[in-house]
Amino acid sequence: GYITGRAVNEQGVALPGVEVVADNTMAYDSNEIAVTDAQGHYRIDVRNAPFTFNVTATKTLQYQGAAIRVDLMPDTPEIVPGGVGGVRNFTFKPKPPTQADPYGSLGCVFVEREAGHFEVDPAQVTLTLTPVGTLADGTTGHVRTTRLVMSGSGWVAANVMWGTYTVTASMNGQPLEVRRRIGGMETYEWGASYTGGFTRDYNAIRPNMYLELRTPRP
Repeated sequence: GYITGRAVNEQGVALPGVEVVADNTMAYDSNEIAVTDAQGHYRIDVRNAPFTFNVTATKTLQYQGAAIRVDLMPDTPEIVPGGVGGVRNFTFKPKPPTQADPYGSLGCVFVEREAGHFEVDPAQVTLTLTPVGTLADGTTGHVRTTRLVMSGSGWVAANVMWGTYTVTASMNGQPLEVRRRIGGMETYEWGASYTGGFTRDYNAIRPNMYLELRTPRP
């Protein structure tokens, strides 16, 4: 008669304070909500609910004074019957990008080549992101090397935890120059690397990083 489970990170460490919602599939706005305890456990009473429930979990991260809600990945997407209940566990890990949804569930690094110059082929670019300090999930992260994929919003590296990074770029093994993408009347210096964080731009739902690349100039 209860929906129970546990929320953990990818290393299996308990996550307290995760909001778990049992969404009544038969009636609008009649959800049951629980919050995980210090050991990551939750319990929702559905003994007297003759309905089925879709169970989801969300962790709220703080970044630059803003609250960012991130969905956790369930161990199974199946609905849970009321009166009977069931177990639904959740893991805080990135949602795998797909061709239909290449953005994942964390921050994105959007990359353009310098306006009017076409020497850079984004399909051949490799980004290296080195975390600086503590990230939004409370960890120091790890160095990540990634290729770009094409999305409906341009070339992107997805599922980057929010924080400050030093970013370098190369194309076919040759270093590129990088800078923050120009916005409005602002201009930014080119360099062998860029160090900065994520911003809300172009009415994006989540903060993202926006960069430009070019081949080195003499």
